[in-house]
Amino acid sequence: AARGFEEPRAGRLCGGWEMDRNEIYYSDRYNDGAFEYRHVMLPKKIAKMVPKTHLMSETEWRNLGVQQSPGWIHYMIHEPEPHILLFRRPLPEKELEGI
Repeated sequence: AARGFEEPRAGRLCGGWEMDRNEIYYSDRYNDGAFEYRHVMLPKKIAKMVPKTHLMSETEWRNLGVQQSPGWIHYMIHEPEPHILLFRRPLPEKELEGI
């Protein structure tokens, strides 16, 4: 385990951080013909750690506990709702051919 982080043990209540990670909401994916999109809603404790000055790298959002397949890009900050992360990735070539 990483320094300062204790893995939860079976039969014991988890610390707030792990419980918060379980409360992350992932939207269904949707697309506009060029990109696939999804949004991720963070609980308040985790949302406080989202940087307000820049879009997050994959390493940054994964460190917050967001789990999704590779290739997703944090592409926009929606200032009225900073706890909602907006992601997109290019559609695979075969999906573009069908359009």
